Amino acid sequence: MLPIKSRKILCILQLPPPLHGASLMNNYVINSEVIRNSFDTDVVNLQFSKSVKELEKFSFLKLYKAFFYGFEIVNRVVIQKPDLVYFSLAPKGFAFYRDAFYVFLLKLLKRRIVFHLHGKGIKRESKNNFLKRYIYKYVFKNTHVICLSEHLSEDISEVYRSVAFIVPNGIEIEPKFNRIVNRFNRSCPQILFLSNYICNKGILILIEALGILHNQGYLFNARLVGAPADLTIEILENTITNQNLTEVAKVLGPLYGDDKILEFQNADIFVFPTFYENEASPLVILEAMQFSLPVISTFEGGIPEIVIDKETGFLVETYNAQMLAEKIAILLKDENKRIEMGKKGYERFINNYTLNHFENKMNKTFWEIFGIH
Repeated sequence: MLPIKSRKILCILQLPPPLHGASLMNNYVINSEVIRNSFDTDVVNLQFSKSVKELEKFSFLKLYKAFFYGFEIVNRVVIQKPDLVYFSLAPKGFAFYRDAFYVFLLKLLKRRIVFHLHGKGIKRESKNNFLKRYIYKYVFKNTHVICLSEHLSEDISEVYRSVAFIVPNGIEIEPKFNRIVNRFNRSCPQILFLSNYICNKGILILIEALGILHNQGYLFNARLVGAPADLTIEILENTITNQNLTEVAKVLGPLYGDDKILEFQNADIFVFPTFYENEASPLVILEAMQFSLPVISTFEGGIPEIVIDKETGFLVETYNAQMLAEKIAILLKDENKRIEMGKKGYERFINNYTLNHFENKMNKTFWEIFGIH
C-alpha cells in the first residue's frame, strides 16, 4: 500500500472571488494543513464570475472558459495521474451541465471521483424530467459524495444509491473579540440581518415583520448588513420608509473584518428568514452562533440540523412575516430566553461547527475513500 502522503488529490473547485459559502469552504479545503500534511493536493480553480451577481448568469465568455478548463483538467489528469479527483459539483443550472462535461472527461480517463455538494435542488430538477434524471444518474454513478447534512443527502436519493459521507461546514473561531458578552438590561434589543441583499434571502419578509412589531409597540433597533445584489440599498431604504421604520431600521451595506464582527458583537438576535431554493448550510448562521446569538431562520436545506428549534433559536415558515414577527417578539420580551438560547447555540457551534471539526472530518473522509482507517 502507498503511504498516505503519496496519494494525489486533484481539487476541481471555485475559489474566491467572489466570496460566498461554497468558495470559502473550498478555500478552507485547499489551505488545510491537516489535509496537505496527509495528501499531495493540486488545484484547478474554476473562475467564471467576479461577483455574486454574475454567478447564475450565462455568458459566451463563461462558455469559452468552460472548454478551456476542460482542456486544463485533462492535461492535469494525464500528467499527474491523481488517485482521486475532489470536485465541488454545481447541483443545477448551466453550471451543472458544464460540470457534467468535466465528469464525462474524468470518467473517460478512469479517475476516482468524490463530489462535495454545497447546494441543493437535484431532487426537484430530476423529478419530472427523464433526461435530467438520466444525466444525474450518469454523473453520480460509481462516485463518492460528500453532503453537508443528513437532511441534504435526501436531495440525491433518487439518483445516487450509495451512502453519502456527511461533513458539516465549519468556520474559524474569531479570536479578536469576546464572544460571550453580558447582554442583560438592554432597553432596546438589537436585531441583525447579514447576507447579500437578495430577495430570496428573506430581507423583505424581515422588514415586513419589523413593521408588524413596530406597530405593536415593540422597542428594537434593526441592522441590515449586506452587499447589494438584486435588491439595492435604495430599494431597501424605500421599503423601510414605507413601513415607517426609518428611526429603528438601518441599511448598512457590506461590512467586513472588524466592522462585521462588531455587528455580531453588538447584536441580541440574529434573523435570517431565507427561502433561497439552493440554500444548504449557511455559514452566516454559524457566525451568529459563535457570537452567542439566538437564531431565527427557516426550514430550508440543512438549517434544521444547525438551529435546534426552541432550543438555540426558532425556525419559521418561509414567506410568513406574521410568524416571523411572533418569534422575534418572544425574544424581544424575554431577555433571559435570548441569552440562554444564545449560550446553547454557542455550545453547539464549539462542539460541532468549528474549522477544526471540518478539516478533521474532511481528512477522515479522504482516508475512508482510500480505504485507510
